[in-house]
Amino acid sequence: MSGIFIAALLVYFFISFKSMEHAIEVYSTLDESKLPVLYVETNGYIINPMHAYIQDMGNKAVRDMITILPEDRQLKLNIWEYDHTAISAKYEIRSLNLEQLIEKGDIKSIDKDGNNTSIIVPIQNLIKKDQQYLLKVILDTGEKTLNYYTRILWTDKDHTKELEDIAIGFTLCTFDKNEAKNLSTYLESNNIADNNTLAHIDLHNSFNQITWSDTDMKLSGQYYVTLKEYDGLMSEIQIQYESEMEDEGEKTVFDNEDNYVLRYDPSRIYIMDFDRKTHEVYNKKSDSAKNKKLILGIGNDEDISVVTSENKDYIAFKSNKDLWIYEQGKNPKATEIFTLRTNDSLRQNYDKHDIKILSMEENGNVNFLLYGYINRGQHEGKTGIVYYTYDYAKETVIENFIIPLAESYEVIKNNVNRLAYLTKDKRLYMYYKGNIFGIDTNSFEVFMVESGLNDIEFASSESQRYVAYQDPKEEDIYHSRKITHIDLENNIKIDILKNDSYIRVLGFNQDDLIYGEIDEGNAESFTYDSDIPVSAIHITDAETNEKTEYKKEGLYFTNIFVDGIRIKFDEIENSVNGNYRFVKSETIISNKNTNEESEVLGTTNSGKYGKVKYIEINDIGAKEVKYQTAKNYSIERASNIELNISEASEKNHVFYAYSLGHYRGKERTLRDAYRKVHDDYGYVINEDGDIIWNRADKSAIVKINKASDKITEISQLLANANVKEAIQKIDEYTVLNATGMDMISALYYLNKGYPLIAYKNDEINYITAYDQRNITLTDINGNSQTVMGRDDAEKLFESNRNRFIAILP
Repeated sequence: MSGIFIAALLVYFFISFKSMEHAIEVYSTLDESKLPVLYVETNGYIINPMHAYIQDMGNKAVRDMITILPEDRQLKLNIWEYDHTAISAKYEIRSLNLEQLIEKGDIKSIDKDGNNTSIIVPIQNLIKKDQQYLLKVILDTGEKTLNYYTRILWTDKDHTKELEDIAIGFTLCTFDKNEAKNLSTYLESNNIADNNTLAHIDLHNSFNQITWSDTDMKLSGQYYVTLKEYDGLMSEIQIQYESEMEDEGEKTVFDNEDNYVLRYDPSRIYIMDFDRKTHEVYNKKSDSAKNKKLILGIGNDEDISVVTSENKDYIAFKSNKDLWIYEQGKNPKATEIFTLRTNDSLRQNYDKHDIKILSMEENGNVNFLLYGYINRGQHEGKTGIVYYTYDYAKETVIENFIIPLAESYEVIKNNVNRLAYLTKDKRLYMYYKGNIFGIDTNSFEVFMVESGLNDIEFASSESQRYVAYQDPKEEDIYHSRKITHIDLENNIKIDILKNDSYIRVLGFNQDDLIYGEIDEGNAESFTYDSDIPVSAIHITDAETNEKTEYKKEGLYFTNIFVDGIRIKFDEIENSVNGNYRFVKSETIISNKNTNEESEVLGTTNSGKYGKVKYIEINDIGAKEVKYQTAKNYSIERASNIELNISEASEKNHVFYAYSLGHYRGKERTLRDAYRKVHDDYGYVINEDGDIIWNRADKSAIVKINKASDKITEISQLLANANVKEAIQKIDEYTVLNATGMDMISALYYLNKGYPLIAYKNDEINYITAYDQRNITLTDINGNSQTVMGRDDAEKLFESNRNRFIAILP
């Protein structure tokens, strides 16, 4: 064992911060938004609002939106200037991976017509049709240089007007039940959908629920449309807007986000998926506290967090990106500590930020992080992480420091969710880009705990007090003989060591570490799922004392997934041909209690609102809750911390999953990435930003032309390929291991012009055609063909563990 803090003093980042020797408290205000917003006016709609970035974001904002160019490529962008006047502008066009600069130049004129300002980006004929690029517009306002980003696509297959008409029309119709009758043709209502909540709605809900039940909900203000994806046939469209309703004279406001997955067909447009998330803005209703419940309103669990002080006197809660503290006792009081809401609905609906509560102290002080894109105040236009403290006695929000990070909000969110832990002596530990680092929040000294980690080599406990990681110096994730376990609160580090086997971090069940053990003799033996199995699963307590070992003679465990109190995995065994054979799927379930938050956060029914969220509080009887906001905003300590860290290079290929307009995470195999987004008609991209699977982008009927010739071509490729590799590049082709993907999803690859390799009893076959009822299966020589019903084919390939290899040209 050794103390982290002492060991970590050996390594420091460069840190810059302002002097804190102030004799007088320095107060400020969180100014309203001031930076210009660019947008595209097309097809009669205002779409793709582009917000200003102070930092150079590279390609980190590349998936925010896509803009379709006019035929002459002269892209007109309108500018809402706000408090900054555009003086000059220029642009750059690069490949999505930034490796190629296609063109750059000045934007000759900035046209002003009354209150309207616009520019035209004069894109030359250096770009190719039907290929996506990254456009960066640099706006100079004299006071600031601002960066704006969008992908662009030049195509002859521009059906975006028809697609936008459907999406916008659908959203608007939901507020009028008579108009909405036309929507019935798109609905897939069933008995499984929850028709007692407005928090989350999709096509499986009832007509009444999709049209806001009996609430008489109204659209409030402007809606904002973003074209998230488009490839000529498939489109993702996101619409953000406010709505409101009145109940007994009190107005309630809601934030809403509608996401559509649409597919164009000359005969009609298909809504493949529709998903609406609604969250009530907590607004001090007169009846919000009663019957031992503080009613937060309509909302989703992922938008709410609750932390209670140890003495139970104070409850800090985040509801829909707004932070509050509720004080129990004789005179109950609720104080809004922090919000980025503005009077401008365009900025207010730009919600690429969030808040994490770090601690709720017994004296009423709250420590918290704001992270993502900051849309107002002195850091407007920056992305990063800001550490704040609410001083209860002074009723003051204190900005401690900002860590600027040129990274997308959702990647920052993913890292914050992995680790952001504040100890009682005020050391803040975080994880970012494969680095575990700490900050002494008293002195602002920054220290490194570990670097060079891949995400899969690291895990944190539910409380984030405990972390564990493999030896980052090893060649890959399967050959570590050491796992380091750290109690961050007490600065205690313990190394778990093996001399005759390898070990892998699998995750945590609350504060219990779960790790796998790999036999030395199997450390090079991959399964068809691109995984090396473990021979034992170990569960240890917070001091790394072993609690459970799961092991079976002759069996190995693969595809291990830790999901809260459950450990899911497949059991396999060696087969006669030297490969592994599937035995069965298994689950280990812990009997541990749930976390503290789930004990105080609940759901109740509230008349026409349906299900609403509440926090359990002490009985206040006939008393009313006093509502207020924080009185002061202090920047006396406000400092800037620059992290000079580099991102750890991936030891294995990774796949990035997206759905419904959002990043869902990265995975080591295509199977795991596709499973994250399959139900939401999502897509998966590779490390270069190319889409390599898209559920919505699949024709109803496909037949491969010159199938025999292509089978011969593929056979030559396979001779040079390792079919157990997750992804590999051979000549101009990409070979993908699609094992574990269901057959219907894998048929996507026939749309790319090549047969799908399908294994039947370890023999290679090729799927060369499909329609709504059948598939055509061709033998390895390309001679014999068998037509099978799709249901029978699905069962056949499921019995063979869905072993598929796909080819992308």
